[in-house]
Amino acid sequence: MTIYFAEWNADYEKYMINALKHEYDVILYNKLMKHFRDINFSLERKNFPRQWFIKLNQLIKLRKLKPDDILLCSGFAISGFIDLVKDVNCHRVLVLRDTIDVLNNSMKNKKKWLLQDEDYITKITPHFDKIYSFDFDDCKKYKFTYLNQFLPFTIFEMKKIREEVNYNVATKSCFFIGEYLNNRVEVINNLAPILLDNNYKTDFHLINYNLLPKKTELNFKKSDYYSLGSKIGYFDNIEKVKQSDIILEIGQLGQTGVTLRAIEAILFNKKLITTNKSIKEYDFYSPEQIFILEKENYTNISEFLQTDFLPIPLEILYQYSADEMLKTINSAFITSN
Repeated sequence: MTIYFAEWNADYEKYMINALKHEYDVILYNKLMKHFRDINFSLERKNFPRQWFIKLNQLIKLRKLKPDDILLCSGFAISGFIDLVKDVNCHRVLVLRDTIDVLNNSMKNKKKWLLQDEDYITKITPHFDKIYSFDFDDCKKYKFTYLNQFLPFTIFEMKKIREEVNYNVATKSCFFIGEYLNNRVEVINNLAPILLDNNYKTDFHLINYNLLPKKTELNFKKSDYYSLGSKIGYFDNIEKVKQSDIILEIGQLGQTGVTLRAIEAILFNKKLITTNKSIKEYDFYSPEQIFILEKENYTNISEFLQTDFLPIPLEILYQYSADEMLKTINSAFITSN
């Protein structure tokens, strides 16, 4: 059984797949959309026949797939090539690391991979044998299978990271980077003055993925508490995490699953300030290390900044490793055969 990662092209995803190759039979399929996505969309929207085009691309790009192989698709990319893989003869698995609301908005209004009258649930999800999600509410609502959020690091790498963690950061600081959203602006503007009063440096960056950098400042509210900038690479982000004392997580509205940012903070032994109330349900939760931010408790942050905490054991964090994600997905099909 080979696991094919279909269009997992983010830098941290490629890193993860390369790391997994040392122990598992995994392959990155990163050219499925090439010469397919745009032509397929164009044919579909002009009502031209396209079955021949889909079959030709399947023959060229998917001919190596065997019935017992797993084609592992990510929730974000799949909308661009669902017609290519929806009836391929193998185990088709979808991993959702965004909520359905976020995916619908992104696919309709940003990527334009779904029409306004289309819906992610009806167009995408029926074509998969197994669908995993990190979000509790989406799992309940759509009957997905829950999957722990997972880092791009293997168990071996997580152990090495813990051995090299820097406990003595020279300047006290709090780091955040994420898409510009109004709820994030509100949180940052309320939180930053408290951190500054407690002698913490703030390193907050808000990004717009749709606008050119030169237009950014013309479209968004300015603040002394954050910068408006460009996306940075995953491992540049990790370097920021290493050099910070506190990591700030401000989730999308309605999101109930933890993000990579939360797991990174715990792995690198950093304090976490988060807006995600459901984090209390996780086995790594510790009130000494994690502060759940609500409108009425900002005054308690100064006390939290003074607390000491014990690092969460690696035995717990291993459940959020790349290895465990792969084993979970593998086992679903091994036990069913």
